[in-house]
Amino acid sequence: MPPRRLAGNPTGAGDSAVAGLLSGLVEGLDWPDRLARAIALSAATVPAPAAGEFDRAAYEELLGRVEVTAVPRATS
Repeated sequence: MPPRRLAGNPTGAGDSAVAGLLSGLVEGLDWPDRLARAIALSAATVPAPAAGEFDRAAYEELLGRVEVTAVPRATS
């Protein structure tokens, strides 16, 4: 989840999350950085003026604030 709620149109936010994951994979980022990028890019799509765009300032601000935390696996 992004660090704060954003107002706007969520159309395309899922596609932006996939783009963030894939671009991080291509660049060789580790999983926490890929996930942070996907969350920030997805969230930055919401306040953009049109579907298919993202707000670069929101992306950069959110990317620095997203925290990815590992959850220990349950043992059986």
